[in-house]
Amino acid sequence: MSRADTLIRLVHTLTKAEKRYFRLYSSLQQGSKDYVKLFDLLESNIYPNTAAAREAFSHAWPGTSYEVCSKYLYKVIMDCLLHLRLQHNQQASLTGLLLKTEILFERSLHEKAMHELQRIQQSARSSEKHVLLLTALQQEMQAMHMLDYAEISEKELLAKQTVISGVIRSIRHNHQHHNLYELLRHRLLHKGTVRTAQQSEALNELLLHELDLVSKMPPETLESIKTHLLFQANYFLITGNYNEALKTFYELDKLLESHENVWADTPAEHLYVIEGILDSLRSTGHYKELHLFLWKIRRFKSEAPYIEVMVQRLLFIYDTASYIDCGDFEHALSLQKEYKQSLFRNMHLLDTGKQAEIYLYQALVHLGNEDSNSAYASLEQVLQHGGTYSHLPIFRTFKLIHLLLHYEMGNYEYIHYETRAFRRHLQADTKRSHLLERTVIRFLRLGELSPVMANRMAMWKKISQQFDKIRESRYEMQLMKLFDFSAWIEAKLKKQPLREILQEKYQHAHNG
Repeated sequence: MSRADTLIRLVHTLTKAEKRYFRLYSSLQQGSKDYVKLFDLLESNIYPNTAAAREAFSHAWPGTSYEVCSKYLYKVIMDCLLHLRLQHNQQASLTGLLLKTEILFERSLHEKAMHELQRIQQSARSSEKHVLLLTALQQEMQAMHMLDYAEISEKELLAKQTVISGVIRSIRHNHQHHNLYELLRHRLLHKGTVRTAQQSEALNELLLHELDLVSKMPPETLESIKTHLLFQANYFLITGNYNEALKTFYELDKLLESHENVWADTPAEHLYVIEGILDSLRSTGHYKELHLFLWKIRRFKSEAPYIEVMVQRLLFIYDTASYIDCGDFEHALSLQKEYKQSLFRNMHLLDTGKQAEIYLYQALVHLGNEDSNSAYASLEQVLQHGGTYSHLPIFRTFKLIHLLLHYEMGNYEYIHYETRAFRRHLQADTKRSHLLERTVIRFLRLGELSPVMANRMAMWKKISQQFDKIRESRYEMQLMKLFDFSAWIEAKLKKQPLREILQEKYQHAHNG
């Protein structure tokens, strides 16, 4: 993203408080205020790219350089944000105090500097900011060295060195522990959940390494507990053990809520834990608890637009999913109107994976409402930009749903052409069984179905046996979590609307 495009996004992510401070700051500036005109223009309009913004600015104020104004506006906004960050973010505040102590030492104000360092160390220790604590301790040691270790005994010096060594051990251990969590998280995001027992076994090496690291843990800290729970929760997610994942995410949520002061600077991490709970509740069929938890998320307030759009995304995804799962596509469609302003207008603030997920659920709702054109349009938002999205595990689901839509529209020749390439890809990937994909593709390639109902029911009996095998496999069920492909095939064969099949399955599962 170019600096010019960054500026547009930066303006639209400012909170009300940040905008107020920007205007206060700019009002105190002397000289030309052309950059404020550019700010007003960008704030009041949504431009698709820099070229459109430049054209609008040049038309409104001919003779004024867009490049000069945009560069200066970017600088002023970043200066304002940095100032506010130093006031309200503990990590930034402590970093700023460390810089101030350096200035005090440079001016030989040693007593004041040492007093400030003690305050910084106390705050960093209580909030488990280990890197900042280490910096403060090392700065203290450097100052004592410059003062020729006046008023400190050798025993006291050794004690301080021991403290520093202990902090370094904690940092090293936390770093190694977080490395393992990052590897596991990367596998989940880019390779998806495991689909075979062999893949599950491959994870055991990572799990054993993590357990070994935990057993050698220095004095337990809140950060180490959090990392261990994050690792465990993601391990259960990647292996499809949603009941255990749910228990672990509940522990994480309790930990974060009971120590808000420690993680106040990282609300996005808390949202990730909440998403893990929602995902596990849906996967285990606890819809009543899911809706109760959605009410909890609605109380998650933040002035930051990025955090707010992440909250709206969670509400939309899991509200929609709960209605899809019970076949209430009409209610699910009404949600799209409800989230038009709060989510869809701000989707550009989300990463590509989260945007793709929203488009997928929009498509599924339209599919359930038998609106193939709208479903196709939602899928095309991702499929037309395959280079951007193709690395995502969810991309394969897009391609399958895309084939389902072509089946709905009777494009059987297209399906034969596309599924040949799909099947070659599945055959080349020998590490996964892909039983679900093979079952769906085999049905799609049948083309137009027999008009004789007895033949259709015989076919469903055979296909349903394949889905019974899929349901027995925790690994194969991962894709079924996003969409019940068996219900769609059953609806086609029984000549029933998809909503009726899903409603019957939901009532059977929850009412016995």
